[in-house]
Amino acid sequence: MSAIKRKAGEVVMPIEDEDDLLKITPLGAGREVGRSCIVLQYKGKTVMLDCGLHAGLNGQASLPFVDEIDPSTVDVLLVTHFHIDHAAAVPFYLEKTTFKGRTFMTRPTKGIFRWLATDYIRVTNTSNSDSTALYTEADLISAHAKIEEIDVHQQIEINGIKFTAFNAGHVLGAAMFLIEIAGVKVLYTGDYSREEDRHLVPAENPGVAINVLITESTYGVQSHQPRVEREKAFLKQVRDIVRRRGCCLLPVTALGRTQELLLILEEHWGRNTQALENVPIFFISALGKMGTHLYEAYIMHMNQRIQRQFSRTGTNPFDFKYIKTRTNLAGVPETGPCVVLASPGMLQSGVSRQLLERWAPRPENGLIITGYSVEGTLARNIVNEPEAFQALAGGNIARRLSVKNISFSAHVDYAQNSAFIDEIRAQYVVLVHGEANAMLSLRANIIDKYKNTDYEIQVFAPNNIDTVRLHFQGEKLARVIGCLASKAPREGDWTAGILVEKDFNYTLVDPADLQEFAAVAPVVIEQQLQVPYISSFTLLKHHLEQMFGSMQLTKEVSNSGEKHILRIYDAIDVSHYSWMQHVEVEWQGNAMNDMVADSVVAVVLNIECSPASVKLTQSPCGHSHEHKHDTSDEADEHMHSEAEYNASTPDEDMWARAGGDAEMATKLAAFMKQQFEQVELSQNQKTLTVRMESAVASINTVSLAINTDSHVLRSRLAPIVARIHRTLRTLSHRSEPLPEPEAEPETEGGVDVLETKDDMLETDGDAKDKHGSGVDNDDVEEAADEMKIDVDSDIDSDIDSDIMSEIDDMSDREDAAKTPADAEPNDEASAV
Repeated sequence: MSAIKRKAGEVVMPIEDEDDLLKITPLGAGREVGRSCIVLQYKGKTVMLDCGLHAGLNGQASLPFVDEIDPSTVDVLLVTHFHIDHAAAVPFYLEKTTFKGRTFMTRPTKGIFRWLATDYIRVTNTSNSDSTALYTEADLISAHAKIEEIDVHQQIEINGIKFTAFNAGHVLGAAMFLIEIAGVKVLYTGDYSREEDRHLVPAENPGVAINVLITESTYGVQSHQPRVEREKAFLKQVRDIVRRRGCCLLPVTALGRTQELLLILEEHWGRNTQALENVPIFFISALGKMGTHLYEAYIMHMNQRIQRQFSRTGTNPFDFKYIKTRTNLAGVPETGPCVVLASPGMLQSGVSRQLLERWAPRPENGLIITGYSVEGTLARNIVNEPEAFQALAGGNIARRLSVKNISFSAHVDYAQNSAFIDEIRAQYVVLVHGEANAMLSLRANIIDKYKNTDYEIQVFAPNNIDTVRLHFQGEKLARVIGCLASKAPREGDWTAGILVEKDFNYTLVDPADLQEFAAVAPVVIEQQLQVPYISSFTLLKHHLEQMFGSMQLTKEVSNSGEKHILRIYDAIDVSHYSWMQHVEVEWQGNAMNDMVADSVVAVVLNIECSPASVKLTQSPCGHSHEHKHDTSDEADEHMHSEAEYNASTPDEDMWARAGGDAEMATKLAAFMKQQFEQVELSQNQKTLTVRMESAVASINTVSLAINTDSHVLRSRLAPIVARIHRTLRTLSHRSEPLPEPEAEPETEGGVDVLETKDDMLETDGDAKDKHGSGVDNDDVEEAADEMKIDVDSDIDSDIDSDIMSEIDDMSDREDAAKTPADAEPNDEASAV
């Protein structure tokens, strides 16, 4: 149900944040009277207003639709008054669901609710065989202990939810609640009355700007008789019944409006003692005496009339002279004249139902309905004066007693409700607690009333579980306090500080004032990160210096080994432990330090996977400082046992076809010398020995198997040997002839510049005499190019060029060594 009103030419901003929507969902009392339960949701906060039962239904069916909202998300439950249809489901909700929020009632509401709920359990369990109470006496006691009290005009704030109680005038202790969340104010009236009676204060206007008004619509567009006329009509009807020596039955609730009726009868009997002294009045309720004591305890919550009477006489105004209080039917006459007030008010069960069935067949008797009758109850049906009604035990009972409806229900009528809406002038009005016809009639009347006025109002009448969505996006205002507020700002001035948000309130303070004004103490976050690393400290230091420049070095020696600490930019500590396989990075958290720490971690993680590290560990450092070999390499070397690593073992016949094992071993040694300084080829050319610092590895030139105890050296040799294997084997097997040239080759000095592969090939004997292998110098250069392409981009360009230059020189030296100086060159070969 949308509530966004558009004007002509108005630009409607899209709703970007769902939290900007105020959601109002009736779980009960939506186009019905009974089981009031309204849920507000805004800015991630949830408030439940009332939680009652439906008087016309039994068992689980009488509950509000509480399963539509996750009870664990409800922050606060506010109960307006103690009537069954507003409060009787509270023990069930607190004890039988996952609700963990806080519950509030006024002090009189909490006190009286305890006894009314007890009466509900007793009546339900004893008078209706088809249903049992929804909770036990133990549940009620536990729930009652969790309920907190709120005084009228007291404001309480819980996690950004502010709420204040105001007098509602409906029954003793009844309250309206003003709820404020993030600056949006919602007023929930509950049941309210603006008319002062004999003991209650009328409902009051909170006197603040209200955004949303949620109000009852019980009587729709009906208007009540003035109070004086209503009391006269009531007393006349009572006198008429007792004068014909009948029994007058008044079905009422145990506490609430009943006390108003008792005050009226007590006062009338006192003024007409001679005529009525022989007509007894009985108030039958299990809470009879208890009710008298409760009302005496809460006299200071009543109006000035009752307080003055109590102050003047010193007696309890509810300790009646002419009214006899009973807990059961003992002593009540079978015939009149008499007046009996008995609960419950809806005639569904209990004493009032028993008396109705007893007295209904006799015409001298009379029934006066004094409160609002809920649809579906016998009290509502009997107002239509049916000829008979069904008895609780079965069968029909003839109705011959008179029936009158004179409502003393303390609900606003149309005149009072309309006047209150006009006073509040909220932009949005949501109607609840009214039957569909009454509610829709009231909605149409209000809209029509303000149609052509400057009061822009939107009125909603939702069904149960229909949600009204209202969009609010108010301005965020921040208070400037502390030293920032010591000087009044001028036009164009800028103020800088820390913005503190708490419960939708914003405060701008200087960092020095955080502790005093915002109750926030600054703290330093020490961060530590362990990064896997198994190489030497020398290599770590070199790479970090390349990135961050000079660093402060601290060395610590313990029984476990050496610990080196590098301090970068006087903020980041990098610790290397000779006995651990990781480095620790420590720093104080802030924007700059976090960024530098991220860079340090990136450098450390790339050290071992960078091919440049292979050459860097064998070549003297280009910096002026001296490198020292770290003992961690030696420790790593002994972590693995003698196990050969076969890096893509080639077929031995393939190496032989390429030119013989000896010649391929020579080429293999040439390649390895470009990566490691200490490389030796055995005399039988079957084994290639590579040394790196203290680590030694041997490579079988036939199978290319690697044999070493050093895990670090093995991990560096394996990819190099595999790459050499792929390169030399590819270069050695070009069996396919080169394609014939498409055009006549150009000649230079009588020699063809472009020749076929057959022209370039020498005889078997000449080829082996001149080169000793089937791989010529061009193949070597091409292999070097392939090696260069595979090298990781982290290798410096000068290292690449050095490798290529040295490979070229190596090929030239081999040609010079293996070709006699006085040998006549082959014409075709020299041309190539």
